[in-house]
Amino acid sequence: MALPIEIIEIVLSKLSVKTLLRFKTVCKSWNILISDPMFIRKHHDRQLRSKGSKKSENLFLVKNSQGFSLVKLEKGRRIQTLQQVFGPYLWVTVLCFCEGLILICDLSKENFALWNPSTRTHTVFKPTFYCVNAAFGVCHDPITDDFNVVIAKSYNYSVYSCNNKSWTMLEKEYETNYWASECSPQIVYYDPRDDKFKILHMPENVDYDKSIYLVDLSGFLCLYYEGRDKNTIVIWTKEKGIDIHSWNKLMTIENVEEPLRWFKPKWLLGNKIVIRIKETNHSGRLIVYSPCKKRFQEFKDTKMVFGWLGFVPYMDTLFFPVEKSGRIITGEFGFPIEKSIPERERKRKRKCIE
Repeated sequence: MALPIEIIEIVLSKLSVKTLLRFKTVCKSWNILISDPMFIRKHHDRQLRSKGSKKSENLFLVKNSQGFSLVKLEKGRRIQTLQQVFGPYLWVTVLCFCEGLILICDLSKENFALWNPSTRTHTVFKPTFYCVNAAFGVCHDPITDDFNVVIAKSYNYSVYSCNNKSWTMLEKEYETNYWASECSPQIVYYDPRDDKFKILHMPENVDYDKSIYLVDLSGFLCLYYEGRDKNTIVIWTKEKGIDIHSWNKLMTIENVEEPLRWFKPKWLLGNKIVIRIKETNHSGRLIVYSPCKKRFQEFKDTKMVFGWLGFVPYMDTLFFPVEKSGRIITGEFGFPIEKSIPERERKRKRKCIE
């Protein structure tokens, strides 16, 4: 006797993306169910909930010379490499990430891709404007299920809609090149509901004479700065929700020897915090800070080699984009090679021979 479709949907929603992609070939009804936007949304929401729970697998993508390595951070301060993952470009810069999707560009900063490493799919787009010295962001609109790529410059910004495959040019009300300006205590964010930049309230009792830094910390917006004692760093996290402006003081890290500019909180591992220490442009290490013991501990697999922006959280998701799959054929420096030109040449030669 066949199971009801409701039971099948519940079972499938608990499976990994890799398994679901394989199960698409089981039968036509399963393919339709797994491809349905409502199922994708339910599966995605489930992954979001598990990402913030204690059962989170603490998976990350680490950039290397061949692409990316999928690694797992274990509580025993070990780094386990699971598999190699190839992206659309050979040489890439990781710009930002959002709910499992990663915005990357090649070395020229003229060719961009929004890449889903879970499904190995990506959407390629090319801005019609100069992108050097710009700030980049990706946000997800849960109402329309659209991912927007935002490229902000001094006085204007452009928004790329993945659903519409089009750019919208807009003028900014606030002059800044960064999401968090180091020159003034002001945080500016993009609201996809009205395509406008807005000012986010700062937490109270913040030392406004200090430079502030923003990172994603286990799915929370994290603000940190140097304390009154130069060997301490104060960390705040914002409660989730675009209209919620409340902040919670997470911890004060003591006995910091490295300069703040080499210091970057990356992940919450139980009651400890994982910190990325940059050593050179192409290498760094991970350490764990225990607020109870007030001490740092090295990961046992130390001296990981990867770029400063090449260490991002991994999330299993079926989400957009789905237009392209596989790897783009690239040249020596990672630039895409147009595959249609040789085909046109072959057709022209055949016509000449005929």
